[in-house]
Amino acid sequence: MDTTTATTMHPAEAYLRNEQNPPVLYVRIYGERRKLFINRGRENVVGIIAKGKRKHGYIFSDWNRIEKIYYPSQEKENEKDLDRKMILKYQRLAALATHTNDWLRKIAAADLEKSLYENRITTGTAIDGKCIRLSTIEKYCGSWNMQRFRQAMKNKEKFSTLRFDFCGYDGTLWCEPRDNDDMAAGFSKEYRNCGNGYYYLLINDDFMIGYDID
Repeated sequence: MDTTTATTMHPAEAYLRNEQNPPVLYVRIYGERRKLFINRGRENVVGIIAKGKRKHGYIFSDWNRIEKIYYPSQEKENEKDLDRKMILKYQRLAALATHTNDWLRKIAAADLEKSLYENRITTGTAIDGKCIRLSTIEKYCGSWNMQRFRQAMKNKEKFSTLRFDFCGYDGTLWCEPRDNDDMAAGFSKEYRNCGNGYYYLLINDDFMIGYDID
């Protein structure tokens, strides 16, 4: 590497371009923790993972916006502790459930040394651990729809609302029976007239919790 280039290069870029280091690095931008990566052996271009995604990103060059660098030696234990706390949160809430399904069983049997994504509990997005109360959803879908939803859960029947306004999104509340007397249920918060958005699963009688972003 050219000495002049190295001395003028941002420390985060220098870290990523050093092949002795891992090809990813976490930084803080606008107060948020973001993940940078480099495609070594290809274009050798630095990119940043898009918000709400785990693998998809775009080219990054706005080095002056970086407020802090989280080097792996500083972050490894913090990340591990955060993963453990998140798993325990899901387990604590799932223990209150009165319905059963494969997803809830995965939560109960989760490995505390792995992340939600690695345990296949979520797809690993920005809404991991984010909860929405059913009482909040009821304010938007109406008491009649919530009553029908709860009755369907009790009777192990399929049910889905029509789309309703939820804080500027299209909301849908649903449930359906599965094998072995199981019930699955969830809440979709999608962009208006679009099939993409935020997806939550019923973790107990009172809360939906983050599962996926599409």
